[in-house]
Amino acid sequence: MLLLSALQAPDTVAGLVSEWNPRWNPDLAAATDNAIRWHGPFRLTPMLRAEAGLPATGPAASLGLAYVAEVRRERAKIGDSRHADRLRRCYPHGLPAGAEAEAWHLVRGLAKRLRGVARLPGGPVHAPHQHPPLPGDTDHAVYSHDMLPWIVLREILCPLAPGLAREVPDRGGYILRHRDLFEVRVGAIGSGADAAGSNTARSNTARSLAPDSGAEGATARLPHALRDRADDAWPHSVYTFCDLSVPLVGGAPGSTPAAVAVRSAAALIAEVTGGVLVDADGFPAEIRTFSARRGISIGNTLTPRVRGYQNRDTEVG
Repeated sequence: MLLLSALQAPDTVAGLVSEWNPRWNPDLAAATDNAIRWHGPFRLTPMLRAEAGLPATGPAASLGLAYVAEVRRERAKIGDSRHADRLRRCYPHGLPAGAEAEAWHLVRGLAKRLRGVARLPGGPVHAPHQHPPLPGDTDHAVYSHDMLPWIVLREILCPLAPGLAREVPDRGGYILRHRDLFEVRVGAIGSGADAAGSNTARSNTARSLAPDSGAEGATARLPHALRDRADDAWPHSVYTFCDLSVPLVGGAPGSTPAAVAVRSAAALIAEVTGGVLVDADGFPAEIRTFSARRGISIGNTLTPRVRGYQNRDTEVG
């Protein structure tokens, strides 16, 4: 369920849903190829609030419109990790998986952009603009051509994230990691048609909410926003940039030094490789160029060495 301000224009919501999935047909009310049914807007009355089990206080109390993404429920057990306790509080009935994971991506992505609230059935409300980000919320991915060699990628990222160590997972590809702060997982994608249509690949939500699980293997499923563009020639690789840091107490979501570095690094690699950048929820993200036209300005990130690089012009291409 998505809760928004009563003043939010339905056309704005519809436009963002179409951005997330260009194939969305409002006349059929289906937001994805997996038959997620999109309903709304509904004007929230006291009776509807009570039926939906919405809290009478907190960020959801003042919001007057609701949208519902209807889909078959599918949950996965939360494995042991350093984030497990927090994930179990946020997802008391397990992590959304499959089509329900995609629906959750859509709903929480809209909540981020429209200052709304997202909620899974039987779970707590999640206000992305107020609450600390969940594990995976500040991740980004770049879909591109052939994989860069690990040593080349590490050299490109050195000004933003020095000291990255390489790991080679069993499933192929490689990982560059700055422990407990920053991680880049690089893997191959099968043919565009296969990657766009496969229902057996693990969902992006399960991956992003389990940051200790390692690389994704030989194939990865494309976000809906990219599926019309995919063919046998593109994409061939995916770079997943993960924020492994602990959120700052009282800080704005996505404001940790590692989160800033993740966004900056993902935008840089998208520009260098000619790739497409998407956020953790599958929405295409703006690439803020790192060429000499603008220079680099990433603020106070991982190390003092980066701050000295802040005003340096860098040619990329």
